[in-house]
Amino acid sequence: MAGAGTEVGRRTSDGATVPKKLGLAVWATEPLDNIIAQVKLAEDIGFDSIWVIDSQLLCRDVFVTLAALAVNTSRIKLATGVTQPATRHPAVTASALAALDELSGGRMMSGMGTGFSSLRTLGLPAAKLAEFEAFVAAVRQLLAQETARFPNGFEARMTWLAQPARVPIFGAASGPKMTQLVARIADGAILLQGIADDLLDRAHQWLDEGASSAGRDLASLEVACWVPLGLDDDPERARDQVRVRVAGAIMNTDADWFEGAEREAVLAVQRSYKDFQHAGANADHASILPDRIVNRYAIAGTPEGVREGLARVMRRPDLDHVILTPQASADDKTDVLGLLRRFDRDILAKL
Repeated sequence: MAGAGTEVGRRTSDGATVPKKLGLAVWATEPLDNIIAQVKLAEDIGFDSIWVIDSQLLCRDVFVTLAALAVNTSRIKLATGVTQPATRHPAVTASALAALDELSGGRMMSGMGTGFSSLRTLGLPAAKLAEFEAFVAAVRQLLAQETARFPNGFEARMTWLAQPARVPIFGAASGPKMTQLVARIADGAILLQGIADDLLDRAHQWLDEGASSAGRDLASLEVACWVPLGLDDDPERARDQVRVRVAGAIMNTDADWFEGAEREAVLAVQRSYKDFQHAGANADHASILPDRIVNRYAIAGTPEGVREGLARVMRRPDLDHVILTPQASADDKTDVLGLLRRFDRDILAKL
């Protein structure tokens, strides 16, 4: 397998080299046996982490899936990607994370956000930033064997936990306020804001503003970039593989960040978005997006094009993790195992 030698180093403020880490997003829309096989292959290839989507009506339960992965892998880190405070009480979340950390031998991480498909498919709005902040604080306190205050004002702690569970918390960040908040309170940030240099530069400006407001050194925050991945000998087919994932990212943008025809396309996606097609491969709203937007939010193309795009993102000194999300859904017959094998052979081996 080629993946073990593909990490790209970055320099910290003290001159030390830190390896770039490659993650894989998992949409548990397939039987768990299939998901386990995919993640075991990802581990063999050299992926550093797995991020399992939490969207209860579109995917299998995130914590059940993570438990299955924990007992069928040995090295790869495991994370929610991402959970949220509206359907997950902080005590339930902390208990699940601590148990999974124990089961996996200390390999758990947690991605947390305000919620998108997991709430929209229930007819609920995203959690407010204050709710997210309180959720993160309570989960962190419980994992540290401390007493936490819950939304109803009641206070309690986990009595079963014998020692602190060291589970890093990453905050999913799309807009400026959430990005700034994540930089203030989380261990890491997951940027779902595109891959173009100007978009990532803007995101890091927001991170820097948030960290500075809290008197925090931004270098202490682990920064991940969420990257839709499409791979095919035909560049157009590769772009089509990621359009639905880019459309999901577009739902968390401000149309005023775009101009002209692109702004109109963004508005059209946001007006026509079908929540129950969020995990699908053939979403009606995805075809609206022009190629230029797809190219700014995803890495998609021939093996040569994917290698170039991935190398460019991984060379950025301000990113610690690159999390790839290939399309895999219940309404499509995407061969994820085949895609991972080709990614290993044609991308990682030659990166």
